Amino acid sequence: MVNEMKVAFATEEKNGLDSIVSTKFGRAAYFVIVELDNDKKIKDNYIIVNPGGEARSGAAIKAVQKLLEEKVAVVVAGAFGPNALVALDEMNIKHIVLSGVKVSEALGQITDKL
Repeated sequence: MVNEMKVAFATEEKNGLDSIVSTKFGRAAYFVIVELDNDKKIKDNYIIVNPGGEARSGAAIKAVQKLLEEKVAVVVAGAFGPNALVALDEMNIKHIVLSGVKVSEALGQITDKL
């Protein structure tokens, strides 16, 4: 049984693992999605555009829907609004508050929480 996990990091840039984790979730420009294997080692990573980044309204809901489509289990950002928290909880997507560091560094800091 393969028990891989996807972790999404909200970012404002498309630099993969070198992107800085954003202070915001719903309005972040991108998500760097990191696929981890059973040993929590990086298997793959890719970047998607956050549909909430440019949304007039409902940014958090659009972002959560996209993460659900990508089968993300955990999301990392500097702040989550109340709508985001409700939607993430309803979809069983765990959230971790952390920002200002590279995705690669953030991954190292949160591994014990996964």
